[in-house]
Amino acid sequence: METNLDPSSRPPRLTLAGEMGIYAAAELKSRLLSAVDDCPELEIDLSRVEEIDSAGLQLLILAKRQAIAQNKTLTLAGHSRAVLQLLELYDMAAFFGDPMVITAQDSPGGKT
Repeated sequence: METNLDPSSRPPRLTLAGEMGIYAAAELKSRLLSAVDDCPELEIDLSRVEEIDSAGLQLLILAKRQAIAQNKTLTLAGHSRAVLQLLELYDMAAFFGDPMVITAQDSPGGKT
């Protein structure tokens, strides 16, 4: 799992790329929580996440809860197809409360 924090963007943007699963969870946890601690506002770009499992979802939930506990803002952006599918499967979109762009290709009636 690759991570890249761009503190110069407004809000600061943490881009995640690759597989966001159980095998990357320990390493990713420290990076995510450190970014939340360091930034009063943070946007997590998920557009390059190729795979995500329940461990990856748990990390996003943990980061969101930590931000709330610290009175900080954390938003998810650029949801990849894998992220959209997992959020739909677990019915978690409302928990994060971020707008999600669904292309015609990704819509239930669209072609895949």
